[in-house]
Amino acid sequence: MRKKTYTRLDIRTDAFLSFKVYIAEISEPRLRGVLIGAPFVAYSIGILLIYGLGYALHWRTVAWCAIILPSISFVAVIFAPETPTWLIRHNRTLKAASALSFLRGDEEKAKRELQQLTQRYERERAFMTVSSERFVNILKRKSVLKPLVIINAFNMLQVFSGVYLVIFYAVDIIREFGGNVVSAGMAAVLTAAVRLVFTFIYCFLLMYTRRRMMGIVSGLGSGISATALAIIFFAIPNSEDMSTAMRCFCAVLLITYIGCSTGYMVMPGIMVGELLPAKVRGQVAGYIFCLFNIGIFVLAKAYPLISDSLKTSGLFLIFGIASLLGVILLHFMLPESKGQTLGAIEDYFMQNPWLWSKRQFWSSRGDIN
Repeated sequence: MRKKTYTRLDIRTDAFLSFKVYIAEISEPRLRGVLIGAPFVAYSIGILLIYGLGYALHWRTVAWCAIILPSISFVAVIFAPETPTWLIRHNRTLKAASALSFLRGDEEKAKRELQQLTQRYERERAFMTVSSERFVNILKRKSVLKPLVIINAFNMLQVFSGVYLVIFYAVDIIREFGGNVVSAGMAAVLTAAVRLVFTFIYCFLLMYTRRRMMGIVSGLGSGISATALAIIFFAIPNSEDMSTAMRCFCAVLLITYIGCSTGYMVMPGIMVGELLPAKVRGQVAGYIFCLFNIGIFVLAKAYPLISDSLKTSGLFLIFGIASLLGVILLHFMLPESKGQTLGAIEDYFMQNPWLWSKRQFWSSRGDIN
């Protein structure tokens, strides 16, 4: 129990927020998705590493080992350049040019991108009537309000889809249908390994697959598999009554659920990095992940009570319904951002329609189409 508590604290106080914003602002559009997805690969490797060490070593030793990588990351961040977007917005054009040259490795490409960033910032300033506009008024802008609603709604559905509950309570969930066939430590290691494999797959797919398609397929896979598990557990409440074939089928469904829900785990980082406008990206992202983490914390603490009241069948039914509701949200409201500049995505949200199906085509400006 103590190990689980420390794991929660570590996961919820990670540096994902700053890295998502940072990577989104320094990446080229064609590589932005895979680079935003890369920290999730590291996240999955970290979970597997900690679970593996916890299986072999005392938890205090594992806790001391966990200090090493964050210390290395701290040193590495010191030498990382500031994002060109932030530098432009703080009138540090020379430093922005230097950062772009370092990041792109091509002077001509860096000059073109610097010019685009500068022009966009100047155009934005021309429409600002008050330099010190209140934060509440900024949130009412269509370019901020729309992505804020989409991201927060999806985050809450993701919380109830069980993505993180399976990380925290993998052992308890597997024991529901596996009995004592798999040891507690090995169950945690196996679920972490499955998540790592699928995270690699999703990170690779981000280079070639549209964001909407990946999210919708992930939601359908996790929703259908979780609902199927709920039906099985409802029909056979006692795991001891399951045949070997049924146990194997449940294992396949659980692997499918973990694998597909991993795609949901990647989506919030992509949304925050790509959908929020540059002016408020860092500040609004902080509020988004604050609410997100509160939701995860509350649900994780309430899991034992929910599990006792609804049993495993009810729990997986909630996972399935939340996943399928997420599919509906993504299908109707999430814009396709693959290959688009952050400026084009911001311009899309300035349009009136909330639904993706009613979008307007602005091919003359190179916007989303």
